[in-house]
Amino acid sequence: MKKTNQNKNTLQKNLKKVELKQKLDQKINKSDSKEKKSKKKLGMGLSSLLSKDQELASVIKKKVKDQINSSSLKIQIPKLSTNDNSKISILSLKQKENHGQRTVPIQSLVSGKFQPRKVFDQTELEELAESIRANGILQPILVRPLTKNSNTYEIIAGERRWRASQISKLHEVPVIVRDFDDETAMGVAMIENLQRSDLNLVEEAEGYRTMMNVFQYTQEKLSTQIGKSRSHIANVLRILTLSTNIRKYIINGRITFGHARALVTLPPERADDDAEEIINKELSVRKTESIVNSIKRQSKMSSIHSTNFNENQKNANIEHLEKELTNLLGLKIVISHKNNNSGNLSIFYKSLDQIQPVIDKLKWRPK
Repeated sequence: MKKTNQNKNTLQKNLKKVELKQKLDQKINKSDSKEKKSKKKLGMGLSSLLSKDQELASVIKKKVKDQINSSSLKIQIPKLSTNDNSKISILSLKQKENHGQRTVPIQSLVSGKFQPRKVFDQTELEELAESIRANGILQPILVRPLTKNSNTYEIIAGERRWRASQISKLHEVPVIVRDFDDETAMGVAMIENLQRSDLNLVEEAEGYRTMMNVFQYTQEKLSTQIGKSRSHIANVLRILTLSTNIRKYIINGRITFGHARALVTLPPERADDDAEEIINKELSVRKTESIVNSIKRQSKMSSIHSTNFNENQKNANIEHLEKELTNLLGLKIVISHKNNNSGNLSIFYKSLDQIQPVIDKLKWRPK
């Protein structure tokens, strides 16, 4: 009985071992199948990702090419060498010359040689300096390089800001660099000052004259370039015919453009006298024009009287010559004499038969 019970227990234990082994085998098979399935899924995911990456790469490559073609940068795209040992060179990026705004030391700027403005009011410069201290320079100074590789710049427009910045003791100022030639620099400086009404009449006239003499501008071309009428340019240029004293009065604002335009029509000495009268009596432009017109009328009457007097004096002096020639030639002779001692002699006749005796007498020579 005891042996039989022992055999039963041994058999049960072996059965349990077999069951456990089977369960373990099943678990191992399940885990293997899961791993295979997961590996399969992972492989599909990578392939799909790689294919999508290739598509994305082609799209990105196209967009990059489009951006390069439309860019202001000159980009040299490196090409892959056929040599396996070669390496891709670094991209060569050469930016176009920078003409944008920059900041430069204030001592790097010099006054422009074509600056039409010669007078800078010290009070206005002080006021501008105060504004710069409070708010900075709101508008950059327009400059051009003095030489090709120079760090010094010539001011084209904005010299007042530069001078006021020196008073404000700024160390750097904002600038815009442009490669202007002399003609363009002169035109830009003139336009910038005229638009701001910063020039007095004498400076404006001298600027016009410089553009006409140096760059062969005509009044018509000036009118188109500056945006002023031809009549205005002609009247302003006439200011330069006035004396130095009158031009000083214009610069100081003691005489206006209307006064100056009236004085231009007078002789220099008389114009100086009338300018003093305008200042002393504070004459209006209309009153000045009335005085000038009166002077011109008096001058015209005096000229006519002088001419008549000279003609009468002339007739008295040459009357004897007319009578002597009339008696000599047998025809009426009239001499018209001018102030410059030139003139003409007229012979009056009634028929051509009277001309031949005159010719014979003129041909006669003493033997």
